[in-house]
Parts: sequence; structure tokens; C-alpha cells
Amino acid sequence: MQKLNKIRQLLALVIVAASMYLVTTIALKVARVKEPAEMLPRLAKNIDVSLQKIHFTEMKKQVKQWDLVADRAEYDKEKDLTRLGGIRLVVAGNRSTGDITLTADRGEYLTKTKDVRLSGNVVATSASGMEFTTSQAAYRGARAMIETPARVRFTNGKLTVEGVGMELFTETKRVRILHDVTATVHPGTRK
Repeated sequence: MQKLNKIRQLLALVIVAASMYLVTTIALKVARVKEPAEMLPRLAKNIDVSLQKIHFTEMKKQVKQWDLVADRAEYDKEKDLTRLGGIRLVVAGNRSTGDITLTADRGEYLTKTKDVRLSGNVVATSASGMEFTTSQAAYRGARAMIETPARVRFTNGKLTVEGVGMELFTETKRVRILHDVTATVHPGTRK
């Protein structure tokens, strides 16, 4: 009988030792759980959705009006606008006028009006060679117009026009510089 009691004690000791080993192993594994490699930053309170590398196309009666590509976008539902960074906006033209490509550091897309506001190193170019630079501009979809209240430098071939404020109608490429206008015609070979 004494032998049976010693076997029971030895068996209980083995069970207790195995249980402690199991608890220690589990505790060490839980303690070693690593943080995710890349934590996403918390969104600001006024941002509902944040995206990277977006591409948006505006259509009207099955005809493309413009393509918008941005490195990042943050949608604010309360204001119904999307803040953009690293922007490339291609406004569709017709066969004779061609597309106009605008680039900017940042901007906003207004969902209700479908307008795009651009700011920071705004540069616009067209296939025909037209170019303008300014600090801010806006594409007004309802009027098919690019406008700026800021200082602008516009070049097209041998003509350079500088001034403050501009309206460029994208369907006709008609340009109007509003104030303090200086124009220069560069001499060159005739074509």
C-alpha cells in the first residue's frame, strides 16, 4: 500500500510539473506577440475615408470630361469634399483643341458641383504647346473653364502673357487675362 501511495504522489508531481510547463510556455508565447509591422495613422476627426493612389473619371452623357489622378485622398463627408495630394488632372478637349493636363501639389474635389480646386505649383500644358503656371487654379465643370485669381504666366508658341487672374475655356482654348497684363511676342522664324 505504501508503494501505491508513492506512485500516486509521483504521478501528482509529474502532472503538476507538466501543467506548470504548459502554463509557462503559453505565457511566454503571449508575451512575445509582436506589434503589426506597419501601423496605419489615425484619421483626423473630420476625415471619413482616406485612400492612396486614386483615379477618378468624370463622365457626362457618356463622354469623358476629365480624369483625376492623385497620390492620396481624404474624404470629408460633413463638407462633402475630398482633399487631394499629388494631383494630375487631364481635362478632355476636342480634336482641334486637345487635352489640357494640370498638375498641382494639393487640391480639393467638390462632390456637389464636381469642381476641382488646385493649389501649390499649378502647371498646365496642352498637346498644342500651350502652357501656364500659377499658384492656384480651379476647374469649373459646369462652365468647362479653368480659372485663377492669382498671378499667371501663359505661353503659347511665340506669345507670352503675364497678369493677374485668368479664364481659360477648355472647349475653345479661349483665354482671358484679367488685370495687370503684359504681353511679349518672341521673334523667330516664320512657319
